[in-house]
Amino acid sequence: MDHVMSLPFKYKSVIHLFYYEDYSVKEIAGILQINESAVKMRLQRGRKLLRMDLEGEDD
Repeated sequence: MDHVMSLPFKYKSVIHLFYYEDYSVKEIAGILQINESAVKMRLQRGRKLLRMDLEGEDD
């Protein structure tokens, strides 16, 4: 959770809503008033940032 909270807000918000609050992409788009494609892209980029952060921790 600490890694998620360290992300920039636009990635942190969609990851939190999707994984912790169980909202769908469509629901998140409505909540944040952005396109569904923007939600998907933010999820993808947020996952990538998390992966890079967690892989860097192993070093």
